[in-house]
Amino acid sequence: MRINLLCGDRHLPQDIFNNAQDVHWGGIDRGTLILTNHQIIPKFTVGDFDSVTDEERNRLKETLDIHPVKAEKDDTDLALGVEEAVQRGYNEIYIFGATGGRLDHFMGMLQILLKPIYSDKQIKLVVVDQQNEIQLLNSGIHTIEKSAEYKYVSFIPVNGEVTLTLKGFKYNLQQQHLEIGSTLTISNEVEEPIAHINVENGQVLQMRSKDL
Repeated sequence: MRINLLCGDRHLPQDIFNNAQDVHWGGIDRGTLILTNHQIIPKFTVGDFDSVTDEERNRLKETLDIHPVKAEKDDTDLALGVEEAVQRGYNEIYIFGATGGRLDHFMGMLQILLKPIYSDKQIKLVVVDQQNEIQLLNSGIHTIEKSAEYKYVSFIPVNGEVTLTLKGFKYNLQQQHLEIGSTLTISNEVEEPIAHINVENGQVLQMRSKDL
């Protein structure tokens, strides 16, 4: 079961609200206001709502049953939102509006993707903006389709030593060992209709991207 989480309005794909009424949404802080501005009622809301004005907060309270959390807390609004989605049974969580701002927030978002409990539960977490799509690949065999939207794909090792095999790419690899800090697998391209990725050890961040 899939849900989209909206954090803000930065770098959103142009077609994000096409057929939006047919999709489950969760509002993360200011993302809640943006959803209501598009006549979308989220399944739940999370945040301290410090990124909206008092007037906007009051308008949200009139429309939705929001319960702002304290600004001083142990997790980010997005982390709380992802956990809420998992608790509600969603196993595919797409995150929008989480890039293009502060780099510490971006790095915090990546930490959520790497959370072991979500890997153990086979929760699919994907971060999407107008230029990129990011997700974690665990050990195992994965496939990726050639896309007219995303020309490039990169693989970033995130823990220990990764053994990576790529087939159907512009630059194929056979049991290549990748250490953290390696840039060998930046800016590859899918050449076959369906390409194959074998992560034999460790985990990688798969980043699909395009030029604007």
